[in-house]
Amino acid sequence: MLNNLQKRVVTAIVLYPIIIFIILYSNEIVIRLLLNIIIFIASFEISKMCFYQRLEKASNSKHYYFIASIFILIFISNILIKNNIWQILIIPSLVMWLLIPIYLTKLREIKSINDFNIFYFLIFLLSISSFYCSLYTVYLFSPKALIYLITIVSIGDITAFFVGKKYGKKPFFNSISPNKTLEGFMGSVFVCLLGGIIFCLFENYDLFFTLKILIVTFFVAVISAFGDLSISLIKRHSGKKDTGNILPGHGGILDRVDSLISASPIFLIFSYFLSVIIK
Repeated sequence: MLNNLQKRVVTAIVLYPIIIFIILYSNEIVIRLLLNIIIFIASFEISKMCFYQRLEKASNSKHYYFIASIFILIFISNILIKNNIWQILIIPSLVMWLLIPIYLTKLREIKSINDFNIFYFLIFLLSISSFYCSLYTVYLFSPKALIYLITIVSIGDITAFFVGKKYGKKPFFNSISPNKTLEGFMGSVFVCLLGGIIFCLFENYDLFFTLKILIVTFFVAVISAFGDLSISLIKRHSGKKDTGNILPGHGGILDRVDSLISASPIFLIFSYFLSVIIK
């Protein structure tokens, strides 16, 4: 029998090449369908945790209302993408994720349902739809850019896990997730930047373009950690270790894409305004 870490590694090894193949060799319809499936499962996981666990005052029907609202937002997102006005949705999400570190720094404990609801709607009603809009827009710009984004976020997650496990001593937001460490966070940012440098050398980019890619990569690496922490906050409040069990060793879909939810709008906006188009 494989232990949890071994299952985690095997799942990642199997999933990554499948995702890369789909991005490179499928079409827009397949990508949109895949994103819709991911968002549906992730929304189901988070609403199930929030409405079926400790929020006794919330009715179960809100679970379905929330999922319905997600698909309404996806429909709106498609309209924004089709009319090339996706910035209306992405820019507020960018501001939100840049402010999340301040919010989490000041937050010690969720003391009431109202506190939780504010955080919940702030993060998920906006971020899930912007996640869809961001990833799909990045794909339209360049499938290679989408692969770079997914790879950098994955590298950051893996590095934070192993560096934190091996060398972690100082907790990183201990009140939210005691297992996450400052050493793991700093290690993930460093390795992501190193990966960006190696990528730029391999692609033979000039120094100026390389610097722009590294700026984008730095902010993606930093903000992706707070996407992970935000989901950890929800899990801690609902008394769950994982958001689900669909992915062996990882948990739920949301456990796998939490960092990508926060990183995708950051990547899109910074790449757009810095003219970083990876072809």
